[in-house]
Amino acid sequence: MTDRKALCSRWLSDAALPLWSGIGIDTTTGTAWEALDHTGAPCPDMDRRLRVQARQAYCFASSGNPAHLPLAQHLFTFAMGHGFDPVTGNLAAYFNPDMSIHTAPHDLYDLAFMLLALSALGDAGCDITADLAHLETALARLKAPRGWHENARRTLPRRQNPHMHMFEATTALYRTTGEARFRDMAGECLGLFRDVYFQTDGRILEYFDAGWHPLTKDKQTIEPGHMAEWIYLIDRYETVTGATANVDLDLLFDAVVTRRDIAGFLPDRAEPVDDPACKTRRMWPQTELLKAAVVMQRRGAILDPNMAPNAIFDLLWHDYLTPKSPGGWYDKRAIDGTLLSDTMPASTFYHIQCALRFYAADGQGV
Repeated sequence: MTDRKALCSRWLSDAALPLWSGIGIDTTTGTAWEALDHTGAPCPDMDRRLRVQARQAYCFASSGNPAHLPLAQHLFTFAMGHGFDPVTGNLAAYFNPDMSIHTAPHDLYDLAFMLLALSALGDAGCDITADLAHLETALARLKAPRGWHENARRTLPRRQNPHMHMFEATTALYRTTGEARFRDMAGECLGLFRDVYFQTDGRILEYFDAGWHPLTKDKQTIEPGHMAEWIYLIDRYETVTGATANVDLDLLFDAVVTRRDIAGFLPDRAEPVDDPACKTRRMWPQTELLKAAVVMQRRGAILDPNMAPNAIFDLLWHDYLTPKSPGGWYDKRAIDGTLLSDTMPASTFYHIQCALRFYAADGQGV
């Protein structure tokens, strides 16, 4: 591939965005389908998640094409207007086929993506004042002495993943608004990363008890995709805030690299080794690996040729971005390359768009 970065831009603008803003939208409700199959047809029988509406709103708002902004606004407005249970005030997680609320646990992960979508709408010039106040009130219900509770029921275990996305969302909101409270919230998440999640050998732990003590090894997992994702998000935080995160990204990147499989891909999990997810590889961890490699190259790291961004992009393109439907993808393969998935989850578009745009820009901008 001689012009990979132009290929990224064309794929996004000429294939992916038209597909997901066209067939990817349910014309009956005006909301995003949960997934398409490999021919590009909707999967109407799948449960619908609120986070998909938020992620697609983020993608369309941040696409760089103003023509997609009205759809982003519509998806976000739907989530705000239909996503809060009128009795409990809780934010929904799942919708019924008619897009009425099925479950509303008031989950931190879902709130993080609503905030991220709102940051993109703000960047696109929309007035986000009222919606931001609403979401901040909703988030305040989950505040814990350190970090946030998982949901309104405060279920355990506590997890690093929702806090990683809170770090992402609050960093973005600080860039959008300049309000110090969002920088401070991002700093709280970063403190948890340094003190709790990040281990001296470069691993990131996923699960913790109520006091942020790691769960025992038999209840713990290591997900290399999240390890790569933190590299990008920490670099982004430093770019946005001008602060130093005081995290050894070289150590973290080395820990990611050593967990690649023989073909150069990241497995869905690296530990426990008997977990079936150690023998599968979804697409999204590969997009995070690409972003991490771009960060490290831009920061001056000496990369093995197989870890250079171009090499990772070539793997990603060959194994995941060449399905029958232009603008779609293959979501999951076995370690030996066997295709395991038969649908294209809409939620993955957020990972793909962020990665391809970051790669095409050589890691410049956020």
